[in-house]
Amino acid sequence: MFLTPDELERLTGRRRFSAQRRALDLLRIPYVRAATGEPLVRPEALDDRQPAARNRGPRWERLNA
Repeated sequence: MFLTPDELERLTGRRRFSAQRRALDLLRIPYVRAATGEPLVRPEALDDRQPAARNRGPRWERLNA
């Protein structure tokens, strides 16, 4: 079971397969590339995503170490 083309377009905001793959790469969502070039995304891949690490600024205390 994979996301439908409409769901994938809504998720990525892109219509072309190549643009959808780039968007999925940026979002760090795993997918399988079909023979047609279409990215195939399992719904479970969206549930298991870890939030991206936030940049909390420089660690000034490490300068004096």
